[in-house]
Amino acid sequence: MKLRYRVEVYEDPEEPGVWLAKVPSVDGVYSDGDSREEALANVQEALEGMLEAMQKWGDPIPPSDFEIVEVELPVGNNAA
Repeated sequence: MKLRYRVEVYEDPEEPGVWLAKVPSVDGVYSDGDSREEALANVQEALEGMLEAMQKWGDPIPPSDFEIVEVELPVGNNAA
């Protein structure tokens, strides 16, 4: 089963150079890193661990909280 969750990633306003990441729809899933990419990788690992634990404990798995919509634009048309 493939689930998709929204992740918020932002630079810590109180500690420049530290990036924070969290999954708002899954309580307790957050992490940090020295870069945006590192924070994303760390929060993905935290999310996987949390979902595995929830499954093991028999807790309900939160449903995906967004859908992806693809839009195709003709080549050469620039929006102004």
